[in-house]
Amino acid sequence: MKPGVVACPKCQAALTSALCNTPAPVRCPACESLIQVEVFPAYFKSSTAGQIGETIIEEGVAGCFYHEQKKAVVPCDACGRFLCALCDVELEGKHYCPSCLQTGKSKGRMPQLESSRTVHDSAALTLCLAPLIIWPVTLLTAPVALYFAIASFSRPSSVVPRTRVRAWLAILLSSAQLIVWAFVFYHIFNSD
Repeated sequence: MKPGVVACPKCQAALTSALCNTPAPVRCPACESLIQVEVFPAYFKSSTAGQIGETIIEEGVAGCFYHEQKKAVVPCDACGRFLCALCDVELEGKHYCPSCLQTGKSKGRMPQLESSRTVHDSAALTLCLAPLIIWPVTLLTAPVALYFAIASFSRPSSVVPRTRVRAWLAILLSSAQLIVWAFVFYHIFNSD
């Protein structure tokens, strides 16, 4: 099947983009069977060809840092190196060279490129709830959970947007655990 063409699952007839991604099932124009096809809208768009770097013809024109014979079109917003059209990577309106893009991803300096993230509020909530099975462990985990919960406010949240309910719940539970421990120690040492 060639790109941009979707076939009916029953008769294999070509379906147009108007028959795809509909809210309710539609009838196939060839076999009249009810179908519902979900396809990414970009599937029907033609892809654009990539740019090639323009060769330097005149004297005194800046060259690309990576391809000296190619004309520079933009500087890297991170390091300032001149880049040709081939090396320029545009991300959210800024231009980066391949090296800065790789460094930013590997060192976690570019949140746009993160594929996973430590979710401190979930870790804090787990540290509060899991040790409740073995109560004495909360003496150690409650302060750590409180730290993680408070730290979650200064760190980026999940890659998927969500509320801070977990952090507030972890603060509440870990504080309650610490208060109970303080109460227990107070009665142990002042029982005389």
